[in-house]
Amino acid sequence: MNLTRRSMFKMLPAGLLVPAVLSACTIKRPNRPFDDWRRDFEVGVPARMKEAGVAGVAVAIVPNDATARYSAAFGFADVHQGRRLTVRTPMHLASVSKLFTAAALVQLFEERGHDLDSNVNEFIDFSVRNPRYPRDPITPRQLLTHTSSISDDGYEEQYETTGAGDPTQSLSSFLREYLPEDGVTYSPTGTFLRAKPGTQWSYSNVAIALAGHLVERVSEQPFASYIHHHMLKPLGIHNAHWYLKDFAPDVLAKPYALDKGKFVELPQEGYRDVPAGMLRCSVDDLATSLRAMQGADGSAILSPRTVTAMLRRQVEQSIAHYQGLGWTEETIDGTALIGHSGVDTGATNMVVLTQDQHHAVAVLMNTDATPEVDAFRSAITADLISGAKCAG
Repeated sequence: MNLTRRSMFKMLPAGLLVPAVLSACTIKRPNRPFDDWRRDFEVGVPARMKEAGVAGVAVAIVPNDATARYSAAFGFADVHQGRRLTVRTPMHLASVSKLFTAAALVQLFEERGHDLDSNVNEFIDFSVRNPRYPRDPITPRQLLTHTSSISDDGYEEQYETTGAGDPTQSLSSFLREYLPEDGVTYSPTGTFLRAKPGTQWSYSNVAIALAGHLVERVSEQPFASYIHHHMLKPLGIHNAHWYLKDFAPDVLAKPYALDKGKFVELPQEGYRDVPAGMLRCSVDDLATSLRAMQGADGSAILSPRTVTAMLRRQVEQSIAHYQGLGWTEETIDGTALIGHSGVDTGATNMVVLTQDQHHAVAVLMNTDATPEVDAFRSAITADLISGAKCAG
């Protein structure tokens, strides 16, 4: 993976490129029966996928109450073997994974009575501080709101993807090398911004990775283990993992790029900042998790207080138009919505909440981002929002 691709969150806001041929407007008729919406949506998706160059797409509409959710899958998990994509096929969430990391840290801090505005150095055994502002602490809240002043620039300069397979370096070792001033990959110009902590929004994978390490340190167990036992298992999710080694063969959706009209298989890649984007799960398991993150049905993983806190604006509008704890802002069809996108090698994804926050919608694709794929993602997301309105 070219790590600068992960910065596409900054460069490809959803909804900017929506050709008329992919527009969802043809099925945006309010107050129509949901079954009519579903029929028209499902009939139209395959042709739209072909035009956009998408190998497979899985989608969901998730209410925040006990009413039935909708999920569907189209296309292929393995193009060359003819293995169909299903709603139970694990897919690479990319940066949508950050919602799970944020929820884990907030859940853990609430349980242990810790303050999100405390100094991160209270919880780790190496020093993290912006050398330009040595007296200004970096806090867990800043990690989750991309205002910590930790920069990915040095990370992208120093590291390449681990290639096919899982990273061989531990999360702790990676962070120890990159963040302290005496770290072997510390960059005087790239590890921290020139801005004071808490004063500038700058999307940071490394900051989220550090948030995952805080989970490890406070819980005294590996990050992936904590997520499994405290977030996934209580929801009945058993086939979602942060590491490729934990999946059985021929289970995952394979990643693809379209080259000269043919789908080319890409490697299942890993990288060191695991909590920032390495979770793989099915759209059905994502839907189960999103329902819990909305506080539905007396959430088994988050208290009502935590759900409210995570969605509440956490930074001043002068710093970011909207930023929650993990949740950020996405623009769909000209409307700003709470959500989180995810782009990585062979993965182009979107999660947003409807304006009334009664539903979440999700789009997962096993295809490299291109302007056409991004436009398709935006249009399908808009369609799902229309479907949510029809569902009531």
